[in-house]
Amino acid sequence: MHNHYLQKYIKKGDRVLEIGPGPGRFTIELAKLGAKIGIIDISENQLRLNKEKIEEAGCTSSIEWWKKRDIIDLKNIPDNAFDSTVCYGGPFSYVFEFVDQALEEVLRVTKPGGIILSSVMSCLGTYHHLINSVFDDQKISLDKYDEVTQTGDILGELAGKGTHQCHMYRWSEFQEILSKYPVDILDVSAANFLSNGVLLEEYLAEVMKDSEKWNMLLKWELDFSKEPGAIDAGTHFIVIFRKQK
Repeated sequence: MHNHYLQKYIKKGDRVLEIGPGPGRFTIELAKLGAKIGIIDISENQLRLNKEKIEEAGCTSSIEWWKKRDIIDLKNIPDNAFDSTVCYGGPFSYVFEFVDQALEEVLRVTKPGGIILSSVMSCLGTYHHLINSVFDDQKISLDKYDEVTQTGDILGELAGKGTHQCHMYRWSEFQEILSKYPVDILDVSAANFLSNGVLLEEYLAEVMKDSEKWNMLLKWELDFSKEPGAIDAGTHFIVIFRKQK
C-alpha cells in the first residue's frame, strides 16, 4: 500500500526528503523510482542502519545525504527545498503534542505544490489488530486500555508491550489537524484493511505463495482500504496531501 502511493506520486528526478526511514524499505523504492533523496532521523543508530541497507542494495548514488534531525526542528534545511516529503512509519505519531510544529516544519521544507506522503498509527486499527492481546493481558487493567481508546496515547507500561511510545490517531482527529493548514488532501487509505489481524498472519503467508490469490488480495486491499468506513481499520492509515501554491 505504501509503495503504491510512492509509485503514484514520485517522479524520476524528484528531490525527496525522507523522515524516519528505518532500515530503508521505502528508501530503496524511492531510489528505484529515480528520486534524489535526503534522509533524516532523530536516531544515529537508525541512520547507520539505513546507510548499511542502502549500501547493500547498491542505491547510494540516489542519496544526497544522511542527517540527524528532529522532525519538529529541521534546522539548516532550506525552505521550499523538496518536491516531496515522505513521512511513512508514523513520525507524526511519535511527536505527541508537537504535531503542529512537525507539520509546520514539513510544510516549510516542501515546495509549494509539493506532495507530503505520510502514515500514522491508527487507534481503532490497532485495537482491531490486537484485541485478543488486550483481553488476555493479566498485568494491565481494562480501564487502562479503555483510557487509551480516548487519549490515543501509548505510554508507560503499555509502551513495553512490544510497541513504542506514540500517539495513535483516529482519521477524524488527524483530518481536523490538517484542516488548519494550507493543504489539499489527495488520498487517504488504511494501510492494511483486509490483512489486519494477528490471526491472519499465518494464513496470509500461505496466500502469498499463490501469485494469483496474492495479486487479487492486493487489488481488493487497495480498493477497499480507501473507503471511508475502512480508513481507521488498519494498523496505520496513509494520508497524501499537497502543499498549496
